[in-house]
Amino acid sequence: MSAKPKGTQVTVPRRAALTAEASTWRLAMRGPICAYDEYSDEEIELHIGQRHPNRIQGLLIDFRYITRDRETSRRSVLCWQCGRDGDRLYVRGYCAFREELRTFRIDRMSDLIAIRGEHESPVEDIRAFFAAFAARDAPKRSTLRLEAHD
Repeated sequence: MSAKPKGTQVTVPRRAALTAEASTWRLAMRGPICAYDEYSDEEIELHIGQRHPNRIQGLLIDFRYITRDRETSRRSVLCWQCGRDGDRLYVRGYCAFREELRTFRIDRMSDLIAIRGEHESPVEDIRAFFAAFAARDAPKRSTLRLEAHD
């Protein structure tokens, strides 16, 4: 885990289940989020909400994730980049659980919900959903280092 530069201020989106029966997650919408990118050695600023609906940057997602050690957790991520390494797809973004930029393998995600404004949409085909973003972002994202941390 890399250290954040001193003075970095992070505003974290938080979610909480409304009741035990609630099937949706609510996130407190705050912004912008400043995070340190260890790959570029720069601080980036992310804003909640997609400025361009065909780009992944700014999209909030909520999902179950299984780490390489087979641990399962629920994650909320403010997306920044989507890319591919061979046949594998990855999404990189600010993880509220870890409070830093993280890279996630798409094949380790389940129960994905895309959150756009007040609308929460379950994603049935996770691979197809992210493949569309990876294809659109490919020319601009050629420097994305795809090393999953989780």
